[in-house]
Order: sequence, then C-alpha cells, then structure tokens
Amino acid sequence: MNRTMRTTDGPSQPAIRTWLQSLADDIAARKRDHLWRRLPEVSSAQGPRILIDSSEYLQFCTNNYLGLAADPRVIDAARHAMERYGFGAGASRLVAGSMETHQALEAALAEFKQAQAAVLFPSGYMANMAVLTTFAGKVDRIISDKLNHASLLDAAKFSQAEHRVFPHLNYHRAARLLTRPAGTRQTANQANAEVAARPRQFVVTDTVFSMDGDTADLPQLCAAAAEADALVVIDEAHATGVLGPHGRGLAELQGAEPDIAVTVGTLSKALGSMGGFVTGPAEVIEALVQRARSLIFTTAMPAACSAAAIAALDIVRGEPQRRRRLLAVSQQVRKSLEEMGFHCGRSTTPIIPVLLGEAATAVAAAEWLKSKGIFIPAIRPPTVGPGTSRLRISLMATHSDGDINQLLERMAELRHQSFYMDAAYS
Repeated sequence: MNRTMRTTDGPSQPAIRTWLQSLADDIAARKRDHLWRRLPEVSSAQGPRILIDSSEYLQFCTNNYLGLAADPRVIDAARHAMERYGFGAGASRLVAGSMETHQALEAALAEFKQAQAAVLFPSGYMANMAVLTTFAGKVDRIISDKLNHASLLDAAKFSQAEHRVFPHLNYHRAARLLTRPAGTRQTANQANAEVAARPRQFVVTDTVFSMDGDTADLPQLCAAAAEADALVVIDEAHATGVLGPHGRGLAELQGAEPDIAVTVGTLSKALGSMGGFVTGPAEVIEALVQRARSLIFTTAMPAACSAAAIAALDIVRGEPQRRRRLLAVSQQVRKSLEEMGFHCGRSTTPIIPVLLGEAATAVAAAEWLKSKGIFIPAIRPPTVGPGTSRLRISLMATHSDGDINQLLERMAELRHQSFYMDAAYS
C-alpha cells in the first residue's frame, strides 16, 4: 500500500525524538524476526477472488463464510438504506442515532437467536466490552478460556473483576477455578455493600476459536458453571450463520441455548455486514442500554449496515444449503491436508490452521503461495503463541470445486519446497 508522507525536519523536542527512535527500533526488530506486518490494499469485493495491490488472488483468509458480503441482495439492502437515511448515524443511539433499521435488526436477531431481546453495537469488540464491563465489577470473578478472543480478555481486564484463565478447553481446571475462594482485593466497605454481599462468577468462552477452528464443549462448561452458580457468557462470532440446524451457532448445535446467560455475536463474518450484537433476557438488554459505556458514548453504526444484516439473516434462514456446502467443503479440505501430512490441530469448522512452527517458515509459505496466485497470510505472534505460527485457511460457501482443487494442488506442492522441508526436519 502506498502512503503519502509529508517530509519535515522532524521534531525538535528531544523526548519526541527518543520516543520515535524506540518505535523505529521496534519496527526493525519485528522485520528481523519475521513479525512485521503491512496493510494490503484491497480493491475488490470480498469474494473467493480478490484484488490485492492490483493483482488478483484466490483467497482463503476471509471470515465471509457464506459469501454474503458481496451478495447482490445484501448490497441492494444497504444501498436502499443509504438512499433513505444517508450513511453516518450522526450521534449515539441514546441521542439521535438510533435508526429504524437498528430496531428492525434487533427484533430480527432476537427472533433468530430465540432470545427475548437484542441490542446492537458498532463492532463485536465493543459488544464484548459492554457485556463484561457492565455486569462484572471489582467484587466479581471472570473465568476465561486461555484462547478467547482478545476482545473478551481485554473486557475482563477492564471490568476490574478478578480474572482467572484456564488452559484451552480444560473444563476440569475451569471447575476448580470456580470453586476456589474469591480473592481479597477489595473488602465490603470499599465497594457498594449491596453488590459486595452477592459477588457473581462469569464463565466466558468463544464458541469457535478464531485461530484454531476448534469448538467449545458448551454442555460440559455449562454443567461446571451450574455447579458453582456461575453465569455463562458466549461469543458466537465465528459460529453464527455457520453452525446449528438453523445457523444460530454452536449453542444450538450442542443443545446448550437454555443454559446461556448472555450471547454475543457479530454481523461482520457470516452475515457479511459490520457491527456487533448481544442477545439474551430482556433485563440484560435493558441494562446494557442504560449502562454500557461502549453504547452510550459512541456514534451508532450506519443504517446501511443494519439493513444489510437484515437481508443477510433472511438468506441464512432461507438458504441452509450455503452452510451445508461450507461444512462439507471444510471437511474435505481438512481431510485432504491431513492426508498430505499437514497438522491442522483440532479444527472442526471452516477455519483450518496449518501449523508450521516458526514465523519465518509461515512467512515463506505465505509468500510462496502468493507467488502461485493464492492469498493466505501468515499468522504469527502475538496473534498466536511463539512456535505456533501458521497459515490460517478460512473457507467460503462460494468457493467453487475448482477453487478447492487449486488450493489443494498448491498445498501439496508446498510440502516439497525447501523452506518447508528444512523446517519439518529441523
């Protein structure tokens, strides 16, 4: 991507120059360690084929699982909303930015998720921040899966609750954390006495883990939470529209919906739009409207985004064959990669990691694939842990059989490249 930068003599303040030098040193270190990143310039719609830096690639990295971001019906819905409402909402929803399409989408989401109510946020990150910072405080405790999305981990931190992390999918450890006596960071006379008298515990998990493609065991987690009288909060970001008989997510697939206190989701993945949402009991949603800082103190998302999401929900409900194809293709690709000798972890979803170890190997693999017309960026620390760098393959219902064959052919060839073989046998 080309950036136009204005040339100046630089800052005269020594503190600024020292700070800028430290930033430059950090950038140099990232380049040396194969951890430097850049923002690719995309000049096309988010489909199976994408224009990046003016070149076309077959992409396997988007979260646009059902191909709805470029669906004509979704685009038309957004266009009609812009013609009526303009683009920007102009204010926070509690001032003058709550549009008709926002309320219509909330009603549609509540119906879709079989919840009493729903509320929208400009992003899924802000929705997670709203839930945990609104409902958990200093006297409470949050138990999180270690591989939860950064938004959940950040929200737990900002809530000021006691925060404990259990090893990924280790629900025996989660149960032990739930039964451990609460910390003593705050006494009753340091907090509101009424709240301090009834501290709460929250168990928080992604349902589909975004870098590994594996899933939570919600019945087991909910059982552990019930034993400790804890509340379960789930983020269905990568499962909404993809999993379950009706596409509601992993909780539907695993029959756990009645045991979930609060569900968070996003409009920006399978639904092809932008924004986040929370569904749950009416009291939960009303409390968020009244108290959630990430709703109160930010401008509402554009009406076009909610109109697009309404159209996408209609497609999810009316075209189940999309998710059936997506899951079938995912199973095919995962099986083929494993037969080639690639390690794909515990993936059971359209997210398929190809674990390569060191960042240098992952970067070399991504660059080689790009030279062959396939775009799958390398995922490196800090997104994943040291020594677990990978290619994160993400599939779409709209990938053709020919697209899938091309991916598998190139991956088979990649195994014979010197950088891969040297890493595999080192």
